Amino acid sequence: MEFCKTLAVTLKRVDYSNTSQIATFYTLNYGKLQALARGSKRMGKKAPGSIDLFSYNEIIFLKKEPGSLHLLTEWELLEDFPAFRKEIERFYSACYAVDLLNKLIDEGETDKPLFHLLLDTLHSLSRDNNKDLSLLAFELQLLKHLGYLPGLGECTQCGKKFPRNSGAVLSPFQRGLVCKTCSGHSEVGARHAVPLQLSPSALSTANFLAGCKLSALNRLHVPQKVREELKRLSTEYLSQIWGRPVGAWR
Repeated sequence: MEFCKTLAVTLKRVDYSNTSQIATFYTLNYGKLQALARGSKRMGKKAPGSIDLFSYNEIIFLKKEPGSLHLLTEWELLEDFPAFRKEIERFYSACYAVDLLNKLIDEGETDKPLFHLLLDTLHSLSRDNNKDLSLLAFELQLLKHLGYLPGLGECTQCGKKFPRNSGAVLSPFQRGLVCKTCSGHSEVGARHAVPLQLSPSALSTANFLAGCKLSALNRLHVPQKVREELKRLSTEYLSQIWGRPVGAWR
């Protein structure tokens, strides 16, 4: 066993006893981990303080054997995102972001770029007006980073780049996007469980969101029709990962 110090975002917390909780963190140096926080529910001057959902902390924990519950010994709050407690829409958006990451990530896999993506997303959701674009960018960048999002620039059937102003079609069977020509072939078109036409604007916006900095989204104007196309695109990819619809959850 060893003491470890790292930056962490709180993904989840559940009660363990009258005074303690089990917190799930996504950390900079150790990936996702669960730790027992003794006294986190205790009140009083000598209490270490509660661990808030979404909070950005510096934590020290006693690292146990793989598969065991770590022991949280110290935690210092660095940022608590008060906007999430003031606006219900921002709160639910943050809930969705941390829950999505928690569902897609296994414990113990260190990924520093992913940690910074989560932190940037929480900052964006707490201060910007384009909350739905922030979530779409987070979804697409998360799926791309984990290898679940196929290329958005070429047809998964013929391998050719999509012609300018032609758009694309989502092919669940091919697990990606196909061009208009390939989507008309019987062997491909017959297997379209969910035919989704992506307009040229939606395709170019998806490419931008999958690689942009979230700080740029507040200046971006995207028509509602394009936003709906992109929501369906990300929802279908997430449904493919779990093998079940996630529309209601989204």
